[in-house]
This record gives sequence, structure tokens and C-alpha cells, in this order.
Amino acid sequence: MNDFFNTLGIEATKEEKEIKKAYREKLHTVNPEDDPNGFKILREAYEEALKYARQKEDEKKKRLSPVEDFIFRCEQLYNDFYRRIDEQEWESLFSEDICISLESGEEVRQRFLVFLMEHFRLPAAVWKKIDRTFSITGNRKELLELFPEPYVDFLLQVVRYNGALNYELFEGEVSQDIDDYIEHYHKLRQYADLGMQKEAWQEYELMEEKYTIYHPYTKLEKARLLYSEKEEVRQEEGGTIFRQLAEKYPQEERIVCCYGRYCQEKNQWDGMIELYDKVLEAHPQSFLARTGRMEAVLQEGRYREAREAILDLLEESPVDERLVADLNKANVYVIAELEPDYKENHLNQDSLMELAWCYYQNSRFEDGIALLDRFVPDESHTLDYHNLKGRIYLTVNEDEKALEHLVLWLHAIQKLRPDGTKKTTRQMARLGYAYYTIASAKADMILDGKEGSLSEVMNDIERAVAAEKDVSQKVSYYHTAADIWRRKKEYAKMFDICDKMLAIDPQYYPAYLLRQEACLYLGRYQEVVNDYQRATTLYPYHAKPYCTLIRMYLIFGELDSVKDILDVAEKREVNSDELELLRARYIAIRAKNREDLEKAYAILERLEKKGWSLQSEMDEEEWTEISYRKTQILKMLQEEIQ
Repeated sequence: MNDFFNTLGIEATKEEKEIKKAYREKLHTVNPEDDPNGFKILREAYEEALKYARQKEDEKKKRLSPVEDFIFRCEQLYNDFYRRIDEQEWESLFSEDICISLESGEEVRQRFLVFLMEHFRLPAAVWKKIDRTFSITGNRKELLELFPEPYVDFLLQVVRYNGALNYELFEGEVSQDIDDYIEHYHKLRQYADLGMQKEAWQEYELMEEKYTIYHPYTKLEKARLLYSEKEEVRQEEGGTIFRQLAEKYPQEERIVCCYGRYCQEKNQWDGMIELYDKVLEAHPQSFLARTGRMEAVLQEGRYREAREAILDLLEESPVDERLVADLNKANVYVIAELEPDYKENHLNQDSLMELAWCYYQNSRFEDGIALLDRFVPDESHTLDYHNLKGRIYLTVNEDEKALEHLVLWLHAIQKLRPDGTKKTTRQMARLGYAYYTIASAKADMILDGKEGSLSEVMNDIERAVAAEKDVSQKVSYYHTAADIWRRKKEYAKMFDICDKMLAIDPQYYPAYLLRQEACLYLGRYQEVVNDYQRATTLYPYHAKPYCTLIRMYLIFGELDSVKDILDVAEKREVNSDELELLRARYIAIRAKNREDLEKAYAILERLEKKGWSLQSEMDEEEWTEISYRKTQILKMLQEEIQ
């Protein structure tokens, strides 16, 4: 026994982590090609040491209860990476009687969810099996009785999404380092996504130096970083890596779509349709590949085909700016094709409706209304007619006219029955949105001072959420409800709506901002701090959570805490109009001399000259605080002179 521990250079131990660490360190000194016998001796010592360590596990296993034994075997499975990522291995475990027994099932569920707190680096397919076996989705309230909220929200997120890493693409021998490697990869990708070049490069270089593990996504991030630099030579180097990876992994969605995007931005369109078709063979529902293919079709001048593909994609992502821009481009050509016949009254109702939709989608609202006013729809076009006319009126703030058509649209949807056609399926899927547009029209009228019931508006939003299948749309409906209560200063109701948003999507960042603001006005100060922490963990470079927390500290006169938050924001290079306003307030309050007051006043002067815009973090009515603070500082300056 001592011989193989001597070979590893450590004392005899039954700690696997120590054995694996010693083995990794020795690997750096033994090259299999230069010293194959030395490598063989080292490997045999490593395997014998592991056998010795695992004798303890075998002895321990004999003393375990059935539930403990199950968790023990889960841990063994997790520690063997290539078994860990095999969903059939987990399927075999989860199919055992102990998981489904009425007597033991709930205990196993709780113990396994505790196990996942430290064993969560799993592929999407395994998470889906975990969800089906242990009932995570739809059970947030129940899980909160057992586990902390951040962990419950993590579970709900990870079982819903496909994950950022394809675990099957790891190559070679992986070790205990694999989870650390994955953690560093996620940091690298986050830095790259946020445009934090310096931090991203540091993370990449650390991974290259520290690990012998290989995954192509890490090389992909290097290509992205190179391409985002200014020098053309560096961009071309990134492009070469994109191409090499795409050639090696022709059906890997993320790799091919990154390469495709690079080619399109370089105006290299040859072969793009075929490139995306290979991905779609393996992943027919890939949103990225379908989007890339559509843009290649659009580039070839096949505008109607591209437009139909865009409309399908917008069903899945209704506010995607890239898709909207592509739709506008396709519409320009469709409008140019249809308008001559329209002016000569040669269009049938199918073509009239197509042209009217193009007008609406390209913000030609007056043209859309004028066209729709020129004909009475037949039965097959009635639903579409009221849908479009209601939406146009809603967009141009003619809410009463909008409501008239939107209600007729809703009634027409409610009469539909499935017939297997794409058109009817798409129309029926609009039920939730129909309720939502009706709620929006009613709310706008009430907020403009007209008679109406906000309770009725909220009922329509709840109907919209109940009828809607798309999660992001459900959240957006509730977001509108929260904004309504915010405008009415009904902060308790605003808080409740935020909770509903987060129950659907725990990662929905705006809900934390709105809830944090509601908590400030409700006097729930600890929750203001809690939501600040949650929001800045999700996205540390947005100013609003810092501002809301600073306002709370100003209420209590905790100026040192204000300074701490301002320093954190400055270190992270976070900025906004509101943050600058609050910085000026802090400087003025702590001013020791005229120079400090003038510094605060200069900040407010810059803001006032800049003027309010839609891009500002502040509402237009909140902008008036700048003038108020300027007046206060001027008064302080005058008092100092006197």
C-alpha cells in the first residue's frame, strides 16, 4: 500500500480528493510519450489508491439506510462524469421502487433535492428527468416550505431551460476538476456576453493554463472575443476559429449559428442556407438556426418565403428586435409588389389584408386604417380584420375605437374550433393576447381619467395569463399589470403582481426592480436590500437597484451606506441619470464647503442640459426632481454667503 502512495507523493489516505489532486500534480511531471513506463506506474498507483479509499465506502454502505444508500449511489454516479451525463443512468436510478413508493418517495425527494444543492452540473436531459421524477415545475409554493427561495428559483429555472453547455462535447479524461472548469466557462461566457473583454480574456487564459480538459465552447468564446476586437487581423483569426469549429461540429447549434452570424456580418452568404439546414436536421426547432436560415432566404430576395418564416419565429419571440427589423425589410418589398394593384382596386381580400398587415408592421398606421375602411370583410376575414383594426387603433391611442374591434376579435376567437390548419391554430393561440389588448385599452382609458374599473382590467389580465401558453408572454402581461398599479401608486398590489411574475420566471429581472421599489414605499426595508442583492446578482451593471437602495438609505440618513453603494456602482462602471442625481444629493448633504456644493450643482446642471429622453432611467415626471435639488443647493450656497 505504501508503495503506491509513495509514488503519488502523499501519505496514505482514504480521501479521494487528495488522491486525485496528487495524481493531477504528478501528471505534469510524467509525459506518456517520453516515459510510457513511468506513466504506467503512476496510473497503477492512482488506481490502487482509489481502490483503497473506496474500501471505506463499501464498509460505510453496509451501514446505510435504504434512502441513504440511494443518495450514496447518486453521489457515485455523479462523480463519474461520463456516467453522470448519461440520462439512462439516472433513469435506472429513478425507476427504483424507493423513488415511487408512497412510504419512501417523499423522503427520497427531499434528500435528493438537498443532494442537488452541491451536485447540479447536469445536462438538460437529466434535469428534465429529475423534474418528471421529483415534481419541481408547478410546485414553487410547496418547495418554498422546504428550501430557501434562491435555491427554489434556481431549480425552477434549470429544469425549464436547455442550459448553456452541451456536456456531450467534452473530450478526453475528465477529473474532479470538471465542475470547476464548468464554473469558469460560465464566467467566461458571461463576461463575453456583457462585452467585458479584459475580464473575459483573463478567464480564458486562466482556463488554458490550469486545465487539460477540452470543450469546443471554450474555443468558441475565444473566437467571439477575437471577433469583437477592433483589429481586422484579430477578427479574421476569430473567423478562422469559427469556421474550423463549424466544420468539425456541423450539427452543433451554438457553434454553427455563431459561425453563420459571423459570415452574415461579413456579407459572406454563399452556402448559408445549406449550413443552417444541417443544424436543422438534428435540431428542427432551433430558433437560432431558423432565424439564420430565414435571413439567408431574405438575402436571396425570396421575400414572401422569408416573411412567412419571420411570422412563425415571432410566434415564439414576439418582441425580438432582429426579427422585427427583418420583417420591416421584407414588408417593403411586399408593399411595393401589392400597392400598384391596390391603387387600381385589383386586390382580393386576402391581398388587402396582407397589405394592411404590412402597413401596420411598418408603422404606416394611417395607410392601414384607410385601407381597412375601404371594404367590409367577408366571413373568412372578419376575425383578422377586427384583430388588425383594433391593434392599429390601440397603437395610435384611440382606445375606444380599439376596444370596439378588439372585443369583436375576442368573440370571433372564442367561436373557433380546431381544424388542423396552421391559420386556425395561429388564430386560436391569440386568445390570451386578445384578452390582454382589451385590458390595455381599458387601462389606458382609466388612466386618462375616464370611467372604468381597474378590477375588471386585472380580471382580463388574469384571463390573458390563463389562456396564454408562452411563458414570456404571461410574464409580460403581469408586467403591464404591475406598471398600472405603479402609476396608481398601489404598491401592495404592485408587490403581489411582482410575486406572480417571479413564480412564473424566477429570472425575470424587471420584476425584482419593480418589487424593490414597491417594498421601499411599503416600508419593507429588509426586502429592499434582499431584492437589491438578487437583482445585482442577476445583472450587476444596471443602475436601478442601486438607486432604490440608496433612496432607502437616504430616508434613514445612513450616509456611509449611501457612499458604499455609490462606490460599488462606480467600481462596476454602473451609471444612469438617476444615479447621478442621487450622487449629487449625497455630495450636497455631506458638503463641507462651497466647493462641494458647487460640485453637486454642476452634476445637476449637466443633467438638466441633457434633458429628459425615453432612454433615461427616470420617468418624465421624476425628472422634475433635478430642478428641486438645484433650488435646494442654491439656497444652501446663499446661506453660506450670508
